[in-house]
Amino acid sequence: MARINLLPWRDELREKRKKEFIAVCIAAALIGVMAVALAWFYYAHKLEDQEQANQLITSTNQNLDVQLKSLEGLENQRNAIIERMKLIQGLQGQRPIAVRLIDEMARVTPSSLYITKFIRVGDKFTIEGKAESPNTVAEFLRNLEASAWYRNAFMNSFLAVEEKKDKTPTSVVPRVEESYGSFVITADLDQIAQPNDSNTLQNPATSTAEAAQ
Repeated sequence: MARINLLPWRDELREKRKKEFIAVCIAAALIGVMAVALAWFYYAHKLEDQEQANQLITSTNQNLDVQLKSLEGLENQRNAIIERMKLIQGLQGQRPIAVRLIDEMARVTPSSLYITKFIRVGDKFTIEGKAESPNTVAEFLRNLEASAWYRNAFMNSFLAVEEKKDKTPTSVVPRVEESYGSFVITADLDQIAQPNDSNTLQNPATSTAEAAQ
């Protein structure tokens, strides 16, 4: 029987397997490095995109802050304009009221009474003048109370003229007004005359008639 030496063949097979193993290891290492590199590039790109998005959000927030500050300034300007318009409307609403107050005062004043001073502070009036007698002032007070523009009329004082003891004959005929006494009256502005709404400009007589209905 012939003897066959298998050692060389086994050595060659071992070397071949060894080389194949080394090649597989190198290929796996290369594949791992490539996978790690690809993963690093992928996440680096994602991180760059996220940083750009964060920067965009930051710049947008800054722009919004600037716009909000400008809006606050516009809001303050708007409020100032509204307050100015309200003031102008209030003055325009009070202008015809002052005319009607004077007209009503002339209407309710008796013939034997005249006014020397008419002062208004807010809704309070102080009326000074001269009258023939306290009865004339009382009539004036009743007229004020009956008016749609005045209320709470009250006579603070009435000072009669003292008669002169020395009646020297003279050719000068004294005026009737010289014998009138001085009076001071206070009154308030009636609710119907206060400029609270559009009804303040209507005729007080019409408003009184509507209230009576």
